[in-house]
Amino acid sequence: MSVSLRIAAALAACLFSTVSLADTTIEAVGTCLTDSTTGKDRKDLIKWIFVAVSKHPELSELSSVTPEVEETVNRRLGELFTRLVAQDCPTEIAAMVKTHGPSSLSQPFEVLGKVAMQELMTHPNVAASLAALDRYVDQSRLEPVLQGK
Repeated sequence: MSVSLRIAAALAACLFSTVSLADTTIEAVGTCLTDSTTGKDRKDLIKWIFVAVSKHPELSELSSVTPEVEETVNRRLGELFTRLVAQDCPTEIAAMVKTHGPSSLSQPFEVLGKVAMQELMTHPNVAASLAALDRYVDQSRLEPVLQGK
């Protein structure tokens, strides 16, 4: 894998912040969420994120998400979120919220988002698109820096 492809993959992974799961209750929720979702569930999560960020004025020209598609994506993710919290992981989530408060829910969902993004990045079309960056990166200028020189 070229240097720029690795950098592009790392940049794409930065869509989700680095999560510290030092606490066992938070870690248990992250594990439950990832274990309780299918590949389709995780793709639905990425679709929801994609639709949401496509609404930003700087990105809107890159996507033509219809209101019907947006509604479907929102409905699917609402169902997924409800299932994960109320059916699949209620014990783990209740313990975490009791210890850390409701705002702690974002941390294990960031883990789920990271897993979903990693799965998405493995598709050959995505890898090819990331590799296209190579045409515009001056490898000779990067190599000394990346080799610690």
